[in-house]
Amino acid sequence: MTAVHKAALAVPGATLHYEVRGSGPLLLVSQSGEGDANRSDAMVDHLVGRHAVVTYDRRGLSRSVLDEPARGATLDEHVDDVDRLLAHLTDEPARMLGCSMGAVIGLRLARHHPGRLAVLVAHEPAIPGLLPDAERLRTHRELDEMRLVFRRDGWLAGVRRIGELLGIDPARQESEPAPGSPRWTPHARPTSASSSSTTPWPCGTPNSPPTN
Repeated sequence: MTAVHKAALAVPGATLHYEVRGSGPLLLVSQSGEGDANRSDAMVDHLVGRHAVVTYDRRGLSRSVLDEPARGATLDEHVDDVDRLLAHLTDEPARMLGCSMGAVIGLRLARHHPGRLAVLVAHEPAIPGLLPDAERLRTHRELDEMRLVFRRDGWLAGVRRIGELLGIDPARQESEPAPGSPRWTPHARPTSASSSSTTPWPCGTPNSPPTN
């Protein structure tokens, strides 16, 4: 079993929890949604023989605490956190795998700090502005609806609505939603109270849906 080095890094407005496994060129994994430093463990196990794999909790998530929790966090702060974390760990350009939101962080990091990364794999970045017009407008409407449900009914209802819009049925995780699969009907609402069972799959988990 590969040893795990756990540590914390103070950054402006927060303290980041991060973990390092393996040896070799540094590879940072930035996960999607609520994915923390341990969301990628199954994937990391296959990489530690060739890389020093760094995973972390984004500010405000899990063990990375905010100095002022009520203020929240911005995308630019998440990007700055990754820049500071990599600068703390290596003097060389690093490799990075970003999934969904993590991919957006990676792309913005590459734009604003072009010397920080040697390689970036941006897996399914959540950037509606790059979609064709019709799909972009539909996605913006869905995002507006998610925000409304979250603000009106709370985080759990918001997470459930995300699952509905993506066609994810937590009761049938062994079968992945097919491209263009119909949306859930009101009779197929999630029954689980677990947020992890109603959110999109991150990359690097056993049940990740195929990339199309």
